[in-house]
Amino acid sequence: MSGSHFIVYGARHGAKGFFEGISDPTFFMSINRILDEGFYKEYFDPRLEKTFSFPGLLEFVTNRDGLDIADWVPFMKALRAQDEGTAPKILYDRMIGLDERLDLLVHLAKSAEALPEQTLGISGGSAGPGRGNKTGSNSTRFIRGQTKEYLLRRIARDQPSLLDEIGQGKRFKSARAAAIEAGIITPFPSLQLKEPLATAQKLLAKKGKEWCLQLLDELSALVFED
Repeated sequence: MSGSHFIVYGARHGAKGFFEGISDPTFFMSINRILDEGFYKEYFDPRLEKTFSFPGLLEFVTNRDGLDIADWVPFMKALRAQDEGTAPKILYDRMIGLDERLDLLVHLAKSAEALPEQTLGISGGSAGPGRGNKTGSNSTRFIRGQTKEYLLRRIARDQPSLLDEIGQGKRFKSARAAAIEAGIITPFPSLQLKEPLATAQKLLAKKGKEWCLQLLDELSALVFED
């Protein structure tokens, strides 16, 4: 662990610079060595004659004796926003591999509102055999597309700009609302079939005159089919 404190000092300085928009190649050399040698778990500072230990990488990132980036979300966003294959993006992937708590998608999934336990109408096909199961007294179906984490990952892939607009007081209150905007979820209006007149009025209000006239033609053809 000789010299580990200098590496941590250098990474701390470089992290603050990167956080402020200053790119320093030595930061990536320092932080990757910290990850390689496990200094984010423990390092010794001979000046203070003290060993600093951290439960995980998140604590190392946020602690004043680590990288001292208390507001870690914007820092990780800055890393993630870079192009694939660049040092910042590679570092982001490596860091979340060591500590999933630094994964912005996991963070958003935990902070987003709970999704309703119902079939969401994910575009691109049904769950298929073997991919869903039933639970609860009403046999509510849960498929992969219903989880917040899955929706957030799809949004990150298809329209990443929407990620920052999810949450309380933002454009989208839930991951589901953002997924609808991104076209990942196709919402299907529900309609209770009761009295014909009431049903017809609801259909007219929901679908419009032209659609209802087309439905009338199709129903007539079916009713009077030989």
